Amino acid sequence: MRWGVVAVVALMAAACGDSGEAPDSSQSPAAPDAGAVDAESTDGAQPSDPGPDGTEAPAPADRPGGEIVLAVEQWPECLNPLTSCANASWLLWSVLVHVQPRLMEFDADNNIGASPVLAEEPTVDNGGAVLNDDGTLTITYRLSPEARWSDGTPITSTDVWFTWRAKLDTEGSLNTIGYELITAVDHDDPQTAVVTFSEVYAPWRYLFDPILPAHAFDGETDISGHWNDSIPISGGPWLQHSWSPEQHILVPNENYWVPERMPLVDRVVMVPREDTDTEIVALQTGEAMAAFPQPFPGAKERLAAPLAFVAGSGTFIEGLWINQRAPDRYFDLTRNVRQAVAYALDRERIADVALGPIIDDPVVLQCAGWNPAFGDWCTDDFAHYGQDMAKVTELLAAEGWTRPDPDGLWVNADGVELVLQWNTVAGNKRREDVQALVVEMTRPFGIGWEIINYDPGELFQNRLPAMNFGPVALFANSTNPDPSVTAFYDIDGIPSEANGFSGQNFTAYASQRASDLAFAIDAEIDEAARLELVRELGTVLGEDVPWIPLYVLPNLLAWNPDVLDGPGGWVSSVYGGFYDMYDWTVIG
Repeated sequence: MRWGVVAVVALMAAACGDSGEAPDSSQSPAAPDAGAVDAESTDGAQPSDPGPDGTEAPAPADRPGGEIVLAVEQWPECLNPLTSCANASWLLWSVLVHVQPRLMEFDADNNIGASPVLAEEPTVDNGGAVLNDDGTLTITYRLSPEARWSDGTPITSTDVWFTWRAKLDTEGSLNTIGYELITAVDHDDPQTAVVTFSEVYAPWRYLFDPILPAHAFDGETDISGHWNDSIPISGGPWLQHSWSPEQHILVPNENYWVPERMPLVDRVVMVPREDTDTEIVALQTGEAMAAFPQPFPGAKERLAAPLAFVAGSGTFIEGLWINQRAPDRYFDLTRNVRQAVAYALDRERIADVALGPIIDDPVVLQCAGWNPAFGDWCTDDFAHYGQDMAKVTELLAAEGWTRPDPDGLWVNADGVELVLQWNTVAGNKRREDVQALVVEMTRPFGIGWEIINYDPGELFQNRLPAMNFGPVALFANSTNPDPSVTAFYDIDGIPSEANGFSGQNFTAYASQRASDLAFAIDAEIDEAARLELVRELGTVLGEDVPWIPLYVLPNLLAWNPDVLDGPGGWVSSVYGGFYDMYDWTVIG
């Protein structure tokens, strides 16, 4: 009997080319060479070398200079900010937040407001946010006249219009939610973008992140064939000098218009590391100066002096995501089966094993999509799930499952054993520890597992967007302060060949009721009314169990204080712990 057949598949997926082909949340593949950062691997263009646009970037006289080397645990396969490439969180953390501008942005405490691209935040008081008599919504973005791209071209309302069209027109666009409600973007005035929604859309502040330079694409709004291997134009503090499977080099964007965010060093070199362990070794041996690792067992001991680290509340929620359209499965993952799995788990013990060595008193996540750190949206929708043999027996027997051997697996009417294939990131010790624990934990309940793990790029940029995983995967999804969860539960957002593998409903949860409630939350601006809708959706999710929430991942940022000054301020940011590296300096 197959209780836990373990096969670690370390697939090295090819980097995305210019084809823009479809396929963690949050991961990306290891580089072929995760060795030491030596002179050969870091030598290259210096800050005075021509950048990707052919211009020279002499360092200002008041820049302290130097080079920062950062270890990156997971490497994006490609760079396109709209397609499945963007399914990797490390594309955001290592590339996009440093070079791509946005209209609204989060501060270090994850409060959202105007970015430097805007002259002011649109509000009701200043006439920037207007609910019209016909039920439409108008948002007027007044752009800063100083905002410009790295090639000197002004950032204008045409870029806002172009981003809207690119979101909708790009083949394999990862997420079009909110953009499809826009009926027009008036860009007659270069400094003013007037965006009209067909109905109220409460999370409008989170759109247009990033915005794209219209002039860089010659009017072609399907950008799937562009920016897969390089992003030659920047609207942020940094300019991408080069990117490859071996390293990523950023240099200061000398045309950036925000003095307080001008980089203080000459360049940043990011190098991939195979997994958390090699990432930490790079810190300990001095091969890297800082890292933003996933939380891992033994973090407190391995990151002790002479290293420094900070831990903070995280923005990612981790759980068992259940693909209800998983290929090559031999039984339906009905609600009864999903509930039975939930009733076979001791989630408190899972949280202790996963996070206990990292933080004190880890808390089990009891809601399916909201972060307890943000507002009052998360309640106890899953609190009733705990190990309960009677419930597991009741649920499975009601659908014809039997257990001929009291110590064996459940078997359905076709003679197929209840064995679930389970995928996660190969080499991630925290997640592999959870897998080993659950295999033993669910054995007495007659549920078996076939564990097949993949490198991050294969899992998150290839298999998830193509719905070719599981049916169970352990990974984390990002959250933000707004209670919008439409991306998770949009019934039309289930990736498929028919829709070009667009959407992020990776559980293939096809509940019209849940989908309608998710969109109703987006369309409600009254906070009390939104909370009622969130509660109603939470109850539905607690009954249907499209996925099983486990815990909120804490964030870790580690560095060597003998060589680097400045890290620590953005550890809990949705932009990652490297976001403010423009303010970091090299010691010595």
